[in-house]
Amino acid sequence: MPARWQHEVKLLAAIVIVVIITALADTNHNYWRNPSASVTDIARQTTVLGIFSLGAAIVIVSGGIDLSAGSVICFSGTMCATLLLWLAPERMQSPDTPLGTGVIVTAIAGTLFIGFLVGSLHAWLITVVGLPPFVATLATLVGLRSLARAVCEHATAVWLGGSRSQINIFDTSFRNLTTSVGLRSVLFLGLAGLMWLLLSKTVVGRHLHALGGNEEAARLSGIRTERLKWLAYCLSAMLSSLAGILYIGEQSLAEPQTLGRGYELNAIAAAVVGGCSLQGGIGTIPGTVFGALFLRVVIDGVAKIIKTGADVYEGLIVGVVVVCAVAFSQSTGSKKRLRFFAGNLGWVTILNLTLLTWGLFLIIGPELLPDSLVLEATHVALLAGGGMAGLLIVLRSSLSSTKQRWGIVAMAAGVLVAGATIQSQLPRYRAGAAVKQVQDFGGTVTADSSGFIVDLTGRPVGDGDLATLIPLMKFLPSRIDLRLAKTNITDRGPRLLIDLPNLKRLDVTGTPVTRRGVSVLSGVDVVR
Repeated sequence: MPARWQHEVKLLAAIVIVVIITALADTNHNYWRNPSASVTDIARQTTVLGIFSLGAAIVIVSGGIDLSAGSVICFSGTMCATLLLWLAPERMQSPDTPLGTGVIVTAIAGTLFIGFLVGSLHAWLITVVGLPPFVATLATLVGLRSLARAVCEHATAVWLGGSRSQINIFDTSFRNLTTSVGLRSVLFLGLAGLMWLLLSKTVVGRHLHALGGNEEAARLSGIRTERLKWLAYCLSAMLSSLAGILYIGEQSLAEPQTLGRGYELNAIAAAVVGGCSLQGGIGTIPGTVFGALFLRVVIDGVAKIIKTGADVYEGLIVGVVVVCAVAFSQSTGSKKRLRFFAGNLGWVTILNLTLLTWGLFLIIGPELLPDSLVLEATHVALLAGGGMAGLLIVLRSSLSSTKQRWGIVAMAAGVLVAGATIQSQLPRYRAGAAVKQVQDFGGTVTADSSGFIVDLTGRPVGDGDLATLIPLMKFLPSRIDLRLAKTNITDRGPRLLIDLPNLKRLDVTGTPVTRRGVSVLSGVDVVR
């Protein structure tokens, strides 16, 4: 296998692994039951992410950085909707009136030209004013979104008779043009092909790599570095503008307050995961394509596993992926072995990452656990935190790479064995705890062919004692015959017993419990 394709092959293997893990962990089994819908959704998300990630990759290869992709998407999308509103204000307000091909083409062309102007501004700030790329694009990251909101409010006030925070788009032709997964896929692959030809098969591409590798050497070699930076930042901004057009078509509105927020990190993440070095001079378009696909597959997998509220963790996932990708690229590119957790700072970092893992799994644990498991979020968090601590300690050690790999395998096996042990032994432990608690109250627990008989007849047991017992009795593995005759249980007791799903018979003879009190229990044989 050619060395230049090794990274892409590894990314493809990682994508396959993530898909398999998602298919196994997703309780709804979306990948098995409806694969076409899953593929379509991933393709729809990947194509747009991939389009503006291509621009980020070109800038990174040239030795720069573009932090403004999300704001350029926001500003361009807002300007496209504003141009549509300016060209056809009456038709923009009518859901049944088409805008017309001329209006749509003019608005799209104008938006791409705006992207060219934004990229030119970046190039001027960097090459003429002398600002670092980080500062120049950070300024537009903050400024363009604010400008987009001002443009939106002014445009709606002028043409719609009132200031609004968004511009709605009703035209079906525009929406179909920008939401067709097939068209978007062809557009993305076509643009990726053109960018690949530019970087790999042209003199300009070789000069861009040379610029990123050593700008001073490139300048002394006669390369027009200012023009190359102009090209790189214009391509990045125009591709982000194109993504902004696709996003407003997909959402049927331009809302500058939320459109494209945080997408600049996604673009950089896709490029870096795809093999682009943030130091410049290294990176490929195929790698960026696979990087965008990998990122979307990971985010989609988390959404399918966690389900409700998965978008809360999207930024965390992207950040972790970026850090891991950069750390991996640095370790593989170094001739000497890097020790990330050496010294006292290494121990503190191990503690940090262990606590972070523990807290994260404590939060998302309930969403990850299927109903068939008795493991709780606390157990998963302890296992994950312990596994992470063990993994990092192995990586900190001075063992050889081979021994470290075997140590990591042993650590993973230990976590799995511990989880399986808890899964098998926890029900028995909890049932024993329930029996002991009943005995502490002076009662008995016996088992027959129909289930468990919990007998507290004649004992001084009240509603508070029953509230203590119920959480433990839930873990008795079969139906429960609960005998509370001649105790101090009142009408509050049956209301507490609603939370006991395996209760099948209840004896409250000789207690203050009334008929109305036991009426809250459905499916339970009550003796009074």
